Amino acid sequence: MVYKHFQLLVYASLFFIPTLLAQPKLVLVDSTSIENPDSLPLSKISFRGVSVVNNEVVWVSGTKGTFAKSIDGGKTFRIAQIPGYDSSDFRDIEAFSKDKAIVMSSGTPGYILKTYDGGLTWKKVFEDHRKEFFLDAMDFWNEDQGMVIGDPIDERFVLYRTIDGGNTWHPMDTSMRPWAIEGESLFAASGTCFRCMPNNSIAFVSGGSKSIFHWLQIDKKYQRFELKNMVQGKASQGAFSFDFDKKHIIIVGGDYASDTSKIKQGFSGYYYSKDGLELMNQKPFYCNYRSSVELLANGNFITCGTKGVDYNNTEQTITTSNAKSQLSNLSFNVVRKAKKGKLVILAGSKGKIARLVE
Repeated sequence: MVYKHFQLLVYASLFFIPTLLAQPKLVLVDSTSIENPDSLPLSKISFRGVSVVNNEVVWVSGTKGTFAKSIDGGKTFRIAQIPGYDSSDFRDIEAFSKDKAIVMSSGTPGYILKTYDGGLTWKKVFEDHRKEFFLDAMDFWNEDQGMVIGDPIDERFVLYRTIDGGNTWHPMDTSMRPWAIEGESLFAASGTCFRCMPNNSIAFVSGGSKSIFHWLQIDKKYQRFELKNMVQGKASQGAFSFDFDKKHIIIVGGDYASDTSKIKQGFSGYYYSKDGLELMNQKPFYCNYRSSVELLANGNFITCGTKGVDYNNTEQTITTSNAKSQLSNLSFNVVRKAKKGKLVILAGSKGKIARLVE
């Protein structure tokens, strides 16, 4: 009997060890691991753009015309400033390799730049000097085809498309640009308010006077879904970010002017039909203001904002009112996962960069 009891204890221990090892944690990139040949003031730089190509290559972008790159899985970075753009705020970046990347600036003037040589030189491929012009986010279906989106002008959201890898950008026909309700806009908080989705479609979430999930199948169909659970009505409120997998669409946001209040976030099941996109079973979960979300493997997802980082599971969130685990109370603007691989990177104010270690 003693022997059998000992066996059961061994089996139980073996069963629980993987669970303990699977608990993720955040590892900050120390300033000594950031090569900074131009002595840029890291404490005054805010990162909002992140693109994780694979388990080795990471690009980030931010204020003061800066970008940084890692080729060792986010353990070390090299930061630089793009000459002539020291006043630009590069709030989104899309990278395809250690050599090729595209950055997008928010504010006026609006720029899109591209590099082929790992950031040694950059070519201006788009600019707009209209005072009302403000780009918010960028995404790509593949290395050739992508889009950028901006705040409404003349009551319609701004949309530009590329079919040649970002070398040229062309405005979408006015009739294809979704209408905006007065006071409705996008949040350029993390580059994740906008996503290129399957079936030649795009989607984005908005805030301000109204919080809406917009879905547009290019040249075919447009749908809008009011996010009634999401806090809205003020310029600082609404949906800031969303992500999707084969089963779920998850949306986070809140009120950046009141980021300590727990508020309703939400996720839905969805599917495509002959009539377009169908959203089902919208369910709320609760946490502080969050500006970015990424769905990971096995239904897990990670969110971040100015008051911390949470790690949740879509199924467990249905039955609990709070986040499964707060990984950190540090402020981060954005979290992104690898296009190919498992690497997850976060970035934020004061030059902070971190990676998720499972």
